[in-house]
Amino acid sequence: SGINAEYISSGINAEYISSGINAEYISSGINAEYISSGINAEYISSGINAEYISSGINAEYMGLSLPTVNEPTDLLQCGGLEYYDKIFDRVNVKNERPLQRIDRIFHTVTTTDDPVIRKLVKTETTANVFVTDAILATLMCASRSAYSWDIVVQKIGGKVFLDKRDNTEFDLLTVSETSAEPPQEEGSNLNSPRNLALEATFVNHNFSQQVLKSDGEKYKFDMDNPFVDADEEGEVASVAYRYRRWNLGNDLVLICRCELDAVQMGSN
Repeated sequence: SGINAEYISSGINAEYISSGINAEYISSGINAEYISSGINAEYISSGINAEYISSGINAEYMGLSLPTVNEPTDLLQCGGLEYYDKIFDRVNVKNERPLQRIDRIFHTVTTTDDPVIRKLVKTETTANVFVTDAILATLMCASRSAYSWDIVVQKIGGKVFLDKRDNTEFDLLTVSETSAEPPQEEGSNLNSPRNLALEATFVNHNFSQQVLKSDGEKYKFDMDNPFVDADEEGEVASVAYRYRRWNLGNDLVLICRCELDAVQMGSN
């Protein structure tokens, strides 16, 4: 059939060769299934895991090495946390707990509206990137994002501020976003992406407060929650904020507001 008999005699499957796959790659030990699915054999032969490539990850990035980033420095800690109730470790299908509705206030303040970050801009003169953990996590997961989103980047006096827009889907949790059959927009359908996101966010907020002990004991940091308004009606959720600084190298010093939901006693 025109297939080079040298390749066949060396044990290479003639079906792959007849389908147009370069037998040199196969003879070098590269899995022909990956090549036949359209993955560039040059990447595979250079030692890059073909499973990553087949999942849509750009192989050019696979060869990059991340810089060594040291542990962060805690600058400020604000707010108060309730203790996690370990009884919820034992919840399972036979020992269930109904989800309760717990009306508490959750703040979603963007970077430049944070009064603590405004102070740190003045006191931490070496820092040049300011962000929140939610925005940072969204950027880190960008390669897997299927729904549209955006952030606002402002550069003021050599300092970069990453912000989210107000009243957008940014603060909602998505449902089945990376599924093979994601939810479809169907007007006001209960299973539309937005309605599912609202439901998931509502469930997450209530669950995060339900698993806390209700005895009123709190672990308080030195500073109060910077977003609590004296005129605000209602109880604020158990939340604390840790403002941390990372030196990323290449003259990049990042300050991020990291959110904490609960506290748990360690073994010591």
